[in-house]
Amino acid sequence: MRRTLAFILLAGAALPADGQLFDGAQLQAGPQLVQYRIRTPIDETITELAIPVFAAMPVGRALTLDIGTAYALSKVEYAQGTSTISGLTDTQLRLSYALGSDFLILTAGLNLPTGRSTVESDEVPAASRIANDFLSFPISNLGTGTAFTGGVAIARPLGSWNVGAGGSVRMATAFEPVRPASGDAARYQPGNEYKVRLGADRTIGSGQLAVGVTFSTFGEDDFGGSLYNTGDRFIGQVGYSTVLPVGTLNLAAWNLYRGTGQLVGGFEVPWDNITNGSVSLAFRPSADVTIEPSVQVRSWMQSVAATDTEPSRTDRSLLGEVGVRARLPVARVAVYPGVGYTIGQLAAGAGQRASLSGFRASLGVQVR
Repeated sequence: MRRTLAFILLAGAALPADGQLFDGAQLQAGPQLVQYRIRTPIDETITELAIPVFAAMPVGRALTLDIGTAYALSKVEYAQGTSTISGLTDTQLRLSYALGSDFLILTAGLNLPTGRSTVESDEVPAASRIANDFLSFPISNLGTGTAFTGGVAIARPLGSWNVGAGGSVRMATAFEPVRPASGDAARYQPGNEYKVRLGADRTIGSGQLAVGVTFSTFGEDDFGGSLYNTGDRFIGQVGYSTVLPVGTLNLAAWNLYRGTGQLVGGFEVPWDNITNGSVSLAFRPSADVTIEPSVQVRSWMQSVAATDTEPSRTDRSLLGEVGVRARLPVARVAVYPGVGYTIGQLAAGAGQRASLSGFRASLGVQVR
């Protein structure tokens, strides 16, 4: 358990999105199709097909090599027409090394620029919509250029708890995010990203409780010679799993708070906050088959600065999703089909909201 906690601390505080289909496989592939229809006054349909592939290969008893990439196709349909972007994403390599009985884990990661870090001007709508944390698309970008990440984490027992701490730094090279219709493209140099993570888990009755918090801060980004900062991030996560007579109950919640930042030109970016809660019940109609219905709700609070004509306000977006996923064994392969349906409202500016509906379908494959 301590070693698992240490690996989690180093894996990052990625939000527990619906794209996380399974854990611990040596080879995984998981096609996913996600679509949102956002109505008046926004009037957009956003669709993404993502096909991620991931492999974990042990190299000896203490060293593990992970490699992952994906293909993604994103499309936005709106009044002005259609914007589409597609292709391979960057390839991520990671080496993890476990030291001693205290479960000290060292990692080194390399982001290889196999994806497109530069988009054409007509691809900007499709590329920007999938980066929305609230809508939680499985692939948020096709590429961000070469980057290196190094980290360390340790987990140890403390009474009835397993506690851990981890830290990492990410350094990236410059790239050109957008190629304009005319003129030269501006280069973007991301600032270094620094993360600190704390986590703990323990057994409570017949269940397992896990909690964690992550703090991320960033150096100044440089876009065409102008410096700005996107604001610090705080992520809190909690989960509880317990076995009931009818199946395994899973409760989970996370909260992402993004502090005030600054755009190019000195314009302030106000804070925003996303909160998500979910509950699922996994039951087994047979020894090898699992069916897991779930419900989740998500809230997005956005602070909007005052203008000459309007006072400051806080916009709120809401969505709810019902879904079901399953585990079906097929020879040496486990198949994880899943579907979900979403309804909600998205803040549309000036105090307005646009209703939305959507669906997601997935088919994970795990090769043992």
